[in-house]
Amino acid sequence: MLVDVILAPQLAGNKQFYGQIIVVLDILRATSTIVTALGNRALQVIPVVEPGEAFERQKKTGPDSCLIGGERRGYKVEGFDLGNSPGEYSEPRIAGKVIILCTSNGTKAINWAKEAHEVIIGSFLNIAVIVEYLKSNRNHDITVICSGREGDLSLEDLAGAGMIVASLSEHMLTDRAKISRYTYDKAVNMGITAFVEQTEHGQYLTKIGMEADIGFCTALNKFPLLPKFRDGIIKI
Repeated sequence: MLVDVILAPQLAGNKQFYGQIIVVLDILRATSTIVTALGNRALQVIPVVEPGEAFERQKKTGPDSCLIGGERRGYKVEGFDLGNSPGEYSEPRIAGKVIILCTSNGTKAINWAKEAHEVIIGSFLNIAVIVEYLKSNRNHDITVICSGREGDLSLEDLAGAGMIVASLSEHMLTDRAKISRYTYDKAVNMGITAFVEQTEHGQYLTKIGMEADIGFCTALNKFPLLPKFRDGIIKI
């Protein structure tokens, strides 16, 4: 079994994922928000690429049964119900609702991987469940996709990928996977929250007043869920 890591979709060229198990990470913040929403009893999450698509899906689904969430440049999109801070997705607000999510990086990465055998939504919030599931796999190669930021890699995603890779070290690892492991080792030495705070994206969220999201997104195993993306929908 081969374990690979994509540093950012825009850096991967024409990478194909047929037959693979994919884990998509956008630590700050899309996949953390998705896991939180499902952990707080949202019915499902529909990831879309552009805001216009989100509004169209809301019309089809019915505005009474769904909420639109997401961001551009970190801020809630005008006309959306929610932003991309996982703390907004509390159980009283979203339980029983369909969430249509549109973000700058994460929802694009999820849709990019849709042809894979399985697409798992990952974060620090549910990483132990993911690790156990992948360790039980024997028949498919595994690729962890770091959603990155604005077309480039993000260290927080790479550290999350490294935490997964560290548990699969008995398998064949690509050089990219090994780099993620080294990044995770550094994050552990610093403390994961402190490490994420000093990344470019962590510093940006602090600058725009959203530093509380960093602590939320670096909590380990708060939601022991295994969300999967299939046929355009993310469900447990």
